[in-house]
Amino acid sequence: YDVTFATSVDVPGFLARNLVQPLDLALIPNLVNLAPEWQDPGYDSGNTHSVPYMWWTTGLAYDTDKIKEELTSWAALWDARWKGKMAMLDDYREAFGVALIRLGYSANTTSDAELDAALALLQEQKPLLRTYTTDDIGVLSSGDVWVSHAWGSDVYQVIAERPSVKYVIPDEGGIRGSDTMVLLAKAKHPIAAQLFMNHMLDAQVSAANTNFIGYMGPNAAAREFIDPAILDDPTVNPDKAAIDKLQELLDLGPDLQKYQQRWTKLRAGA
Repeated sequence: YDVTFATSVDVPGFLARNLVQPLDLALIPNLVNLAPEWQDPGYDSGNTHSVPYMWWTTGLAYDTDKIKEELTSWAALWDARWKGKMAMLDDYREAFGVALIRLGYSANTTSDAELDAALALLQEQKPLLRTYTTDDIGVLSSGDVWVSHAWGSDVYQVIAERPSVKYVIPDEGGIRGSDTMVLLAKAKHPIAAQLFMNHMLDAQVSAANTNFIGYMGPNAAAREFIDPAILDDPTVNPDKAAIDKLQELLDLGPDLQKYQQRWTKLRAGA
């Protein structure tokens, strides 16, 4: 492969392992279409090794036909009234992110004490869950789950067939993430690959992708071509007040094992 779509949190690790090569930004003039906040991201200063593609939020989704009250807090995923009808994402950074945010800590903490507190909270929650899932679309659209930890743009797709599902970014805040395009170190067609990246940043192409998959892109020039229904939907395009409460997951280097070890302990029931 020449290009792969890497989650932003993985880009620093790819760089450290020499898995990607620097970009020739002269081949990607459509970088000027990026909104200012995406032109110098923390995970890759100056976009020297990656190109932003789409971004998302992680929050709370629930079926308003089953749960009549308005849910605004992560505490809903610990409410015993919905035991067996709740799901968490099978993603250790996202799951610990919820617990840490609920406790008032950084979603990127490396403090053992804070991570132990988050683990204890997740252990308290585990007996109430129906499942840890990689398919938040499936569990919500099937009706098997009434309230779920979920990616906002996935919920956007669920709502099309199950309009009773609602997505919120809890009052405590949530996670913001993004996908990027990177040029692999052993790419056989590097020029074509970078021209492809440039194509993906074309305003109308980027808008067409957003309109098809329901994920917002970082492309400011694309906004005029995006379906107004998407622009007006806080599920995929939250307002600034909601965005200001979001945390982006960062590369933690060797400290990542602190999360992995506790996740293994949680899932094993130890």
